[in-house]
Amino acid sequence: MIKKPNFGETYTTQPDLMKNISILLFIFFCISAKSQPVIPQKSAGSKFFMKCANLYFEVDSAHGARITSFKLDDSEIMYVDFVGSGDMAGSTFWQSPQIWPWPPAVNLDSKPYRTKIKDNKIHFSGSTDTKSMLRFHKTMAANAADTSIIIDYCIKNEKTAAQKWAPWEITRVSNAGLTVFAKGSGTVTGDMAGRTQTISGYVWYDQDATTGEPGSKFFCDGKGWLAHVVDGNMLFIKKFDDVAVGKAAPNEAEVEVYTSGSLPYTELEDQGTYTSIASKDSISWRVRWYARLLPASVKVSVGSTSLTNYIEAVLKREAPLTSVSVKQAPKVMVYPNPTTSQLTIETGIASGKAVTLRIVDLQGRIVLTKTLTQAKSQLSIEKIPQGNYIYDLKLGTETLSQGHIAIQH
Repeated sequence: MIKKPNFGETYTTQPDLMKNISILLFIFFCISAKSQPVIPQKSAGSKFFMKCANLYFEVDSAHGARITSFKLDDSEIMYVDFVGSGDMAGSTFWQSPQIWPWPPAVNLDSKPYRTKIKDNKIHFSGSTDTKSMLRFHKTMAANAADTSIIIDYCIKNEKTAAQKWAPWEITRVSNAGLTVFAKGSGTVTGDMAGRTQTISGYVWYDQDATTGEPGSKFFCDGKGWLAHVVDGNMLFIKKFDDVAVGKAAPNEAEVEVYTSGSLPYTELEDQGTYTSIASKDSISWRVRWYARLLPASVKVSVGSTSLTNYIEAVLKREAPLTSVSVKQAPKVMVYPNPTTSQLTIETGIASGKAVTLRIVDLQGRIVLTKTLTQAKSQLSIEKIPQGNYIYDLKLGTETLSQGHIAIQH
């Protein structure tokens, strides 16, 4: 939904485990989010950055408040060769439809934005473009609750008459890898539609397999998210409000992908609802960015259900609790919590029966798997890095207990 802004302000590959872990993550996040704020910082020159768990996010206020870096475990996700590409790099924001002359207005796309840090957010305010009489504001923050970046875009109409526009985010990645999104209504259109495949409700674009084939762009209605796999194991997801049928800008779509024919980048583009903006009024639009290191057991290929299941699980972490229940045996005990070097597990199961313990980090990676055959076991966790984790105890296919545990060395 487009709304008026306020400027004051695991998965593993086992579906049953993921369903329960997602609930436990939500509970844990609700408890811990308020106590773990991510504070934006000023970097060298005109750049600002935020670090959230293993994510690094950077914005250049002097360059149109352009997002200039997004890293997962120090590995870059975006295409950031600003010099070699003639400034066609990073992530920017435009108004849609593209009825304005190329290149984009400098006051909106590339000139400096006024910047301030307030309430753990970075607020960017641009200047008015004298042709369109539009002005952009951008507010960015990191959310420790679900390890995401929250970006609020605002389009303000400085004209004396109403205008109709849609918000449009353009994020450039290297022209390789696998792009996927859930398909909405209609079909994939554009001269690059032939390079896509629609399988079981998802649209797939395998850039590596279709290199050299004709076309540069495709358009399609989506369902509120767009994902891309970088280097075979880094997953990048953009989440936004779903655009209702018939509510996209003319000759545009909720999801668009453009691959340059002369430079080594692809644009992952998402758009919001086409909306009338009254004189001196504004609209805002929120996009969330996620990045996750994929487990080795998630298959990265066209039609992979393990990949789409993983993506959907990440997105559901911010959804409210549903009626899904977690089965827990009352006699199971895992302590101390927090713990420093040793963990004691009392399963309530007679000795000789095998109970499997799994400890998973908040990125969905399994850090420990152990088979317990005693009713009471003690384990060393000194080699597990300090942090917050989810544990799972199973007897065969039956879940005995799940919960979160904090390790503090």
